[in-house]
Amino acid sequence: MASRIIFIFALIFSGIANPLSAQEEKKQSFSLSLYPLTMSTITKDQSKYMHDNGNSRGIEYEALFGNYGYRAVGYDTYHYGALEVSYKRVLIDRLQLNLGLGCDLSSKHWDIYDIPDGPRLKRIMDYRIIFMSGLDFVVLNNPQNKLRFSGQAGVLWLHRGLKYFDDNERDKQNFAWQFWYLYNRQITDSFWFDIGVGYGVFGVFKMGVSYLF
Repeated sequence: MASRIIFIFALIFSGIANPLSAQEEKKQSFSLSLYPLTMSTITKDQSKYMHDNGNSRGIEYEALFGNYGYRAVGYDTYHYGALEVSYKRVLIDRLQLNLGLGCDLSSKHWDIYDIPDGPRLKRIMDYRIIFMSGLDFVVLNNPQNKLRFSGQAGVLWLHRGLKYFDDNERDKQNFAWQFWYLYNRQITDSFWFDIGVGYGVFGVFKMGVSYLF
C-alpha cells in the first residue's frame, strides 16, 4: 500500500515538475565575441609618429631617443583584432547586466640599436586588456530573434612590450566605453549567433556566439 502511495505522489510530482522545467526561462549567458577592427586600428596618436614624406604609402615610424641618438625605431604595426568573453544576466523583463573582459593585440617591428652586439630587428607585442560593465536593453524579443541596444563603460590597460619605454608610457590605464546595436539569432535551444555594429574601444563591428543557461 505504501509503495502505491509513493508511486502516485511521484506521478503527480513529475506531472507538475516537467511543465515547470520546460517553461523555465534562461536568464544567464556566456558570450565569446570577435572584433576584427578595433579603435586602436582606426585611430593613432599622431604626436608620437614621424612620417616619411618621401613615401607615398605614408609609412609611420615611432622613434625612441637615447643619449647618443636612436635607441629604437618602430614601424610596420600589425593589428590582430580583439576577443572578448562576457557574462550577461537578465535583471528585469527587457534589461540585462553585461560584464565583459577582452584583449586587443597588436605588434610592431622594432629596430633596436641600444644593445652591445649591434642593431637587431624584433617584432614585439602590445596588449590592451579591456574590462567593461554595462546594460543591454532588448528592443525586439522574439523566440528566435532578438534586437538589443548595449552600452558599456570601464577601463583599458595598455602594456607595451618594448622595454625601453618609460614606466608611465609602457603601462597606461584609460577610460573605455562602447555602444552596440546587436542582432541575435537562435541556432539551437542554448546557442545563439550574435552580430553587431557600434562605436567605441572595440571598434565598429562584432560577431560571436552566446550560450544561454
